[in-house]
Amino acid sequence: MPARASYRDLLRDLLGRSVTVRGAGAQELRPERPSYLAGYRFDDGKAAAVAVADLDLAAAMAASIAMLPPMETRTQVQEAGELDEELLEFLHEVVNVAAKLMNSPTTPHVVFRELVPVPGEVAEDLVSIAREPSRRQDWHVTVDGYGEGLLTLLG
Repeated sequence: MPARASYRDLLRDLLGRSVTVRGAGAQELRPERPSYLAGYRFDDGKAAAVAVADLDLAAAMAASIAMLPPMETRTQVQEAGELDEELLEFLHEVVNVAAKLMNSPTTPHVVFRELVPVPGEVAEDLVSIAREPSRRQDWHVTVDGYGEGLLTLLG
């Protein structure tokens, strides 16, 4: 699992803005609070880790990398209750690049494989990691000018 500072630095460099990452309480997955789950897998296809960003953070990261107007994007996402196709593509880019933080010289290679809304159809092996992780990190992430939200890494 990546260190908080490594994740902050990656987001700052990728999004081109100031990013703050601090510890947070455990994020609970609830139907009334949509989020997005990124599935990371080993090269052999076995589940390695998941990252769960709540809707607010998913929108902030996607809008920031796309340089979309923050207020209009936030309003659109709040009204829709989900990311549209364009924002989903930009979030896909963020979580794909973040896969490099899951790798180290002493661990098997990990790649990003899927991004799904929660609630939604999630592969059972990823659900198993989410339900009973061996490692967990919960962070509150702020993307300067775009918003903030929760990010949970589970492995």
